[in-house]
Amino acid sequence: MDWQPWLRPAAEDPAARPATAADALARLADGNRRFRADAAACGGVVPGATAPPRQAPFGVVLGCSDARVPLELVFDAAPNQLFVVRVAGNVLGDECLGSVEYALHSFRESVRLVVVLGHTGCGAVAAAVDTYLSPKHAAGIAFSRSLRTVVNHILVAARSAALSLEQVHGTDVLEDPNYRAALAELTVPLNAAVTAYQLSVELGTREAGGPAVAYGVFDLLSATVAGPPDLAAVGLSAAPTAPEDLVDLGVRLAGSPLVTRHLHLIPGPFSE
Repeated sequence: MDWQPWLRPAAEDPAARPATAADALARLADGNRRFRADAAACGGVVPGATAPPRQAPFGVVLGCSDARVPLELVFDAAPNQLFVVRVAGNVLGDECLGSVEYALHSFRESVRLVVVLGHTGCGAVAAAVDTYLSPKHAAGIAFSRSLRTVVNHILVAARSAALSLEQVHGTDVLEDPNYRAALAELTVPLNAAVTAYQLSVELGTREAGGPAVAYGVFDLLSATVAGPPDLAAVGLSAAPTAPEDLVDLGVRLAGSPLVTRHLHLIPGPFSE
């Protein structure tokens, strides 16, 4: 499959999008025909087969529903290698947790890793940050129970990010004209870390030697998956093991170039 259009601005050309629902249906059908042909050419479709291949993913990935972050492609994974759960804001609701637990129960022989992946420019995180900063202006969210549930999960990370910024830069940071941008930037990795911590706690009763839990952030500009606090190199980080780890991560990231590049104020005593 040619994924290069994602890297080109032309992929955002409105003229390249289906104009009607019928066009969209046709686009999907054409895409499946190409996929089927490619699968047959690569041996993925076995003539005369009476049963599908057995599921045997080596990883479970909880990621965001954002259309710009297709998780199998981000990790260059083949079919049947990743069990993917996607939800706005990569939050850990009951259905998502149930899906992860199903995978660990059903594919215990193959699954070795559970990953939580956030991403830069996350719309769900932006909604949570705006709600945190100005609850009275979040009327649209207030009238949607389902959307409010997603935002409420992320508010934990948004508040933690706000506290970290004040600890590192002082209360004057609240007056910085780019405070919101810095808060959103910091909330993304903290949200992924919080979710990974919650997931590790929920799965903590599993037998020793079970799958590890890790987390990271996908950068939309560089296409890099990185593990906080180092967001410059490819990698993933182990899930925090205690609330203190989350506090330390928030402080470290609040003083990092990732966040301070947004701010006009003089960095605080904990800044790098």
